[in-house]
Amino acid sequence: MKMDKLEIITTLKLAAISHRAWFSNAQALIEGIPLDKDKVPVSALECEFGKWYYGEGRKLKVLPGFQEIEEAHEKLHATYMEIFTLLYGKETGKPSFFSKLMGTAQKAVAAKREAAKAKSLILRDHSDEVIDKMEELQQVIGAMDEKHLAGLFVQQDPEAQLCDS
Repeated sequence: MKMDKLEIITTLKLAAISHRAWFSNAQALIEGIPLDKDKVPVSALECEFGKWYYGEGRKLKVLPGFQEIEEAHEKLHATYMEIFTLLYGKETGKPSFFSKLMGTAQKAVAAKREAAKAKSLILRDHSDEVIDKMEELQQVIGAMDEKHLAGLFVQQDPEAQLCDS
């Protein structure tokens, strides 16, 4: 599979847009804005960016810097899992009448939301790292000439090698 420079950069920009939408939805949930939790998958494989990265995006695995995106993306989802568990994890049981009366149940929910907001700063750092890695990859691709870029795909494409022999 060969892609030209413009196709690759456009693909990476679309993937970044998808990632930013996920991050926006994650922030909304953390802030308590009602949103379908399915819009913010916890798994790195289930978000739109992850579906692209582990699907169609694998065609770009030959490019220098592509693999580095994965580690940043995994860290992002691990942090989000911690936040999601804080906000939506299983409760230890229904609040008692006494805890409702004293307001301790509401205080516990507020404390979890505050902890989630604190962790959201780490989430933002990981999100920025994913975007930075994608932008670095775009710069590397932009600096390559088309011939060198095409050569990377031929080296990794066993079908192309069979056709050449």
